Amino acid sequence: MKEKITHNLGLKILSVVIAFLVWLIVVNVSNPDVAGTVNVPLEVLNGDVLTGAGLSYKIEGSRSSVTVAYTAKTQDLNSITKADFRAYIDLADYYPATGTVPVYVEVLNNKESRLISVTSRPSVLRVETEEIQKKDFDLAAHEVGTAAPGYELDSITMSPSMVTVEAPESVIGRISSVGIEVDIEGLSAETSGVAVPIFYDANNNEMNLGDQVEINVSEIAYTLTFVEKKTVRLDFQVSGTPAEGYRYTGLEASADSMQIMGPHEAIAQVDVITIPGQVLSLDGASGDQIYTVDVEEYLPDKQTMSIPWDSQVTITLKVQQTERRTLEVSTDRIIREGSLDDYHYTYDQDTIAVVLEGLSEELEGLDAADLIMEMDVSQMGIGSYAGVLTFGGLEDGVEAVSYSDFHVLVSSRELGPGAAMTEESSDAESASSDESMPQVEESSTEQTEGSSEAAAP
Repeated sequence: MKEKITHNLGLKILSVVIAFLVWLIVVNVSNPDVAGTVNVPLEVLNGDVLTGAGLSYKIEGSRSSVTVAYTAKTQDLNSITKADFRAYIDLADYYPATGTVPVYVEVLNNKESRLISVTSRPSVLRVETEEIQKKDFDLAAHEVGTAAPGYELDSITMSPSMVTVEAPESVIGRISSVGIEVDIEGLSAETSGVAVPIFYDANNNEMNLGDQVEINVSEIAYTLTFVEKKTVRLDFQVSGTPAEGYRYTGLEASADSMQIMGPHEAIAQVDVITIPGQVLSLDGASGDQIYTVDVEEYLPDKQTMSIPWDSQVTITLKVQQTERRTLEVSTDRIIREGSLDDYHYTYDQDTIAVVLEGLSEELEGLDAADLIMEMDVSQMGIGSYAGVLTFGGLEDGVEAVSYSDFHVLVSSRELGPGAAMTEESSDAESASSDESMPQVEESSTEQTEGSSEAAAP
């Protein structure tokens, strides 16, 4: 096999060389025509013809180039490039009936003599037209980020505050709003800047419309102002007196503090907002009193301060009916203040009835051992005196309102407890009776007749 390949090898190589030379001679002598194509950018001329008529236009398929076909001699084929052609359409040739324009091709760089034929593919293009509309939009500002701690964005002013947009009818109908985005991250002082307008759809999504729209301004100037935030306490003042037999027991409020906003120099002076007593009245109340108050009405300076969110607060003044309870208490429990060792003190009764008033839960569980009864005997000489008591040891809200009458019998220890009273002691008893506390109306079926009003502790 090897011998067959190498046999007459020189002759075989010579044959190949001769064949190539023959082919080369034929090509150089005949130089046949050869077809070629290049992709050439498409120019659009006289677009203002349509826009001047209030129409927008769009080349079918958004075409930006065409294919140029040509024929040239074989020897010239490699010298032809796309730079040797210019392809364009002239919208002055637009024919509304068909919506088409022809594609023109020019040969450049003096290559006309080297080209036999030149054509465009396609040779005609369809142009879509649409009416142009104008529409005014109020600008909306959208903040991005968060202001510095303790501060809040107060206002955004924009110049201009309105823009005019021109776009094809189908495009402008998709625009819901036009606005700008401003970055407020970490800001607390007045800040100015510029931003480009942004188009938004009905879902507030940003729209990239490119060159489909024209807007009368390219930048919007803006200024940001900030206010300080501060949480202050609410002070509820209550006025008036509930109906007889009822007691005010406290209040409940839907909020005990609120956040206010304003310039630093203004809100720095405010630590509490007072709701005055004339707003929260208990006069004649026989049940809970409910008030709804707009706290913003009671700001010290409503011109510079505000409450950023809901400023309403609901206040409930709790009013409960009181009850009375009567305890039988031994007179031996009376603590005598100012007693003298020379005198002997006894009482004309072993027990007295003490009437206590308070809420049912406060009265529950009280007994005589809880009472502290005191009586001032420092001005008593020998004789009989009406007892006047003060009370202690009671829970807050419980009051001793009356007690039954009793007398203190004062005698000399030398004469003994049974010594007869002198005329002086009789006069003292009479004076003491005149000075005793006035009778109170019977307030309980358990209260004994002739009881005395309890003295304040």
